[in-house]
Amino acid sequence: MADLSTSYLGLKLRNPIIVASGPKTSNIESLKKCEENGAGAVVLKSIFEEQIETEVGKQLVKNSEFLDHSDFSEYFTNVSKDYYLDSYLKLLQDAKRELSIPVIASINCSDISTWEEYISSFEKAGADAIELNYYPIAQDRRVSGEDVDKALFKFAKRMRKSTKLPVSIKMGDNYSSLAYTISELDKIGINGLVLFNRFFRPDIDIENEKMSHFGGVSSFNEYAPSLRWIALMSSEVKCSLAANRGIHSSSTVIKMLLAGAAACQICTVYLKDETIIKTMCDELSAWMDKKNYKTIDEFKGKMAQENLANGSAWERTQYMKTLIGGDK
Repeated sequence: MADLSTSYLGLKLRNPIIVASGPKTSNIESLKKCEENGAGAVVLKSIFEEQIETEVGKQLVKNSEFLDHSDFSEYFTNVSKDYYLDSYLKLLQDAKRELSIPVIASINCSDISTWEEYISSFEKAGADAIELNYYPIAQDRRVSGEDVDKALFKFAKRMRKSTKLPVSIKMGDNYSSLAYTISELDKIGINGLVLFNRFFRPDIDIENEKMSHFGGVSSFNEYAPSLRWIALMSSEVKCSLAANRGIHSSSTVIKMLLAGAAACQICTVYLKDETIIKTMCDELSAWMDKKNYKTIDEFKGKMAQENLANGSAWERTQYMKTLIGGDK
């Protein structure tokens, strides 16, 4: 029988399927169910500093008659923020106590000191690794792409120095030179990269003329950018690459592993069907048996750019040749 175990961020996983940050990783009962359903690891639902500040702001407004013109207002704000962090730390500690699979903490902050504070707290609470949600929106025309990159690298260096735990960055695909960005993060010592984050997507409600947004779930055909960049970079960096976005079937998992991914993160498909992890693992195992692969390492990265005679196909952005009859 095929051995589905793999290594991600230096952690041993029983299989490459990770339940990504989301509703199914927000409470201890759901986390225990993730393990029962076969997950190789879990990423706790992200704690967002911006969201905490919004919730605290609402409470300040709600209790303004008691807090206005009072020294208690600042105290109330600090206590409220501590409440959310303490709740997250309790979830992390409970997960480490109840689960035998790796537990990865996930954060997004707006202030560099808060990132470091949270990371330190997560390390003390026993997290196996830290996943950082970092995605700047370069909306200021005065800020160059080079400055955006420099800010990312400065951030990565600070985060790498702030903990002994494995650190991964869940990043976007909108950098001007992804190959350079990924390579530099690897050199800094970031242990893993999740390709790619699925961001909030703004929209407009034309009937009410208000801001709205697209649904938060992914579709099965969104995996191509992740597949391309994992295939392009997996043989060029030491850090683990995890695939994310549009991974809805075992065939997509197999594709990602062939491209060089160490693991795959799933969310939407698991929300729809909690048995999907077992299905993915069973079908991955059957495929490996059919191909006579005993371990994932025997075929991981087989289709990466450096391992193909015509690896430049991963760089193709146009398909005119296909339209006029293919490569001849």
